[in-house]
Amino acid sequence: MPKKRLITEMNRLSPEAFKQADKVPLVIVLDNIRSLHNVGSMFRTCDAFRVSSLVLCGLTNTPPHPEIHK
Repeated sequence: MPKKRLITEMNRLSPEAFKQADKVPLVIVLDNIRSLHNVGSMFRTCDAFRVSSLVLCGLTNTPPHPEIHK
């Protein structure tokens, strides 16, 4: 079984480096997503894949919200 990595071993970008990094030219639209867990998951997924834009519309809840913060 693989060893669980520490955060310091994951080679993550700093917030400043992430802002300047190239993004995938893709726009994700969340329309009427009622589950706050799904909204939070999409934010984390878009960050992980460096998606350029995430648009929330309709009844989709917006951050900051304690239920979607991780």
